[in-house]
Amino acid sequence: MEQAHERNVYRLALEQMREGIILSDAEAEIMFVNDAAERIRNIRSEDILGRSMLLCHKESSREKVVRAIDYLKTHEGKTFRRMVTDVENEKVYENVYAPLFDSDGMFHGIAVVSHDVTAQRKAEEMKAAYIRAQEVALDNLRDQYRGLILTSMEMLIHLLEERDKYTDGHSKRVSEITAKLYEYRYGITGSYLDIRLAAKLHDIGKLCISDSIIGKPGKLTEEEYETVKQHSSIAADIIRPLDPGQRVTPMIRHHHERYDGKGYPDKLRADEIPEGARVISVADAYDSMRSARPYRGAIPFEQCVEEIKRNAGTQFDPIWADVLVELAVTGSIE
Repeated sequence: MEQAHERNVYRLALEQMREGIILSDAEAEIMFVNDAAERIRNIRSEDILGRSMLLCHKESSREKVVRAIDYLKTHEGKTFRRMVTDVENEKVYENVYAPLFDSDGMFHGIAVVSHDVTAQRKAEEMKAAYIRAQEVALDNLRDQYRGLILTSMEMLIHLLEERDKYTDGHSKRVSEITAKLYEYRYGITGSYLDIRLAAKLHDIGKLCISDSIIGKPGKLTEEEYETVKQHSSIAADIIRPLDPGQRVTPMIRHHHERYDGKGYPDKLRADEIPEGARVISVADAYDSMRSARPYRGAIPFEQCVEEIKRNAGTQFDPIWADVLVELAVTGSIE
């Protein structure tokens, strides 16, 4: 009788929490949904109770859900977060996924805690926009047109990608991945907009490199590779006059530096490399592996993840490599 009373108290507490709570059993079958979860996520408990978490997602997302579930089953005490943008209902909410293990280390299920962060997200975006607007207002006339000129640079990136079918969309994807990594660790800050722009423009220097090299279907010669390596310096030279505050240029120049100091153009190492460049580096490498190139097809997901892990601490900043692996394995990035 006492145990039944305790269970009832626990259930009442879960039902009345302001955070959305969804619980599943060890087979990922949903066994509890509180009112807040229905409200935050715009779902009905009767539609998902007794169903597999897998079947509650679109078919195109199920591979990522499987990866997330497998991750939780093998990582006791580890949680991960995923930001969800519900465009239809104009909401943004954060899901925190936590595995449920008993004292003997046996896996019993998954708890998903949802927080409605729509108002917070809008406030952060407004704050970031306000800070940027203040900075622009304090700049001289040339700086006020900086954004317009940089937008023109983005148009050049589109020309670059149309010129090379194998990198079509690469800069946009790298920008999106970089933004997700940065936001996951720091949220939307004043630097968020700069790093996203730097990632979008990181390959602009390739416009000055011959088509015969950029689109070469076979392995590059040593001389051709040295030519390609100049693209980050060329890009920095293009952007520098348009970036008087030097917020974007260093990230672009140094996105091919290595954490162990063996990269280019300046052989910087570890914290000598601007943090934005370290984020772009791992995002750029991941997308490059996931995409087809003239000399190879796209590399399978698992192999890409292992390659990032293997090069953490040598090619990549280990902290940002870990963030990318976590977001990739849990399905937050493709």
